[in-house]
Amino acid sequence: MTILATFAFSMLLSLVMAAPGDDPTKAAPMRVGAPYLLEVCAMSGEALPADGGKVLIHDGAGDKTQAGREFRFCCNRCLTAFKEEPGKYIPKVDELIITQQLPRYPTTATCLIMTDEALPSPTGADAKDCKLVVSRNRLVRLCCTRCVRKFSQDPAKYLEILDATVIAEAKAAGVNKNCPISGRELSAKANWFVIGDQAVGTCCGGCRSRAESDPRKTMATITKAMKG
Repeated sequence: MTILATFAFSMLLSLVMAAPGDDPTKAAPMRVGAPYLLEVCAMSGEALPADGGKVLIHDGAGDKTQAGREFRFCCNRCLTAFKEEPGKYIPKVDELIITQQLPRYPTTATCLIMTDEALPSPTGADAKDCKLVVSRNRLVRLCCTRCVRKFSQDPAKYLEILDATVIAEAKAAGVNKNCPISGRELSAKANWFVIGDQAVGTCCGGCRSRAESDPRKTMATITKAMKG
């Protein structure tokens, strides 16, 4: 069999073996927004395996605001169950994200829409006395329902504002003194960006690309360094 004939046969075989309704030429959906950095399965609540488990990128079916959002699961069974009824489980994931991210929300952040509106301290007893929105795995605090509606019209625009505040506070606090990829001490020209809801600094653009390509590993490295 010639090389061309072998290739043609392989393509035909892949089409035959594809599940009914699947389009083998359709590109896999890309993540939009923050990675899923919880350590538990989005369906069962069980701990994820060391490799991060099974990944699902929401296709937006039933709720276009969830399109591109990443979820992780401990097994294929949980992933399948979630796909059948995502609306049942997403609020539970949102609550976990609020619990995880609220204590480290930037203390200097005001409402992202009405910037002159102060918000209660994210670490105080009244931390939840504002509007809490989870936008594709990212907690956002706003002052009122009207601001929630405005935020939903262009989340990326307002998340850039939040990112700038996160980075400014991290720099002021002197966290992440070393690049999580190379281990080099960060200079004044370091690359600063946000993974999940936390500021990350790298020594160069190449290290930034590597850090963003495996966000769970990067954040685990940073967390370990901060504890050490």
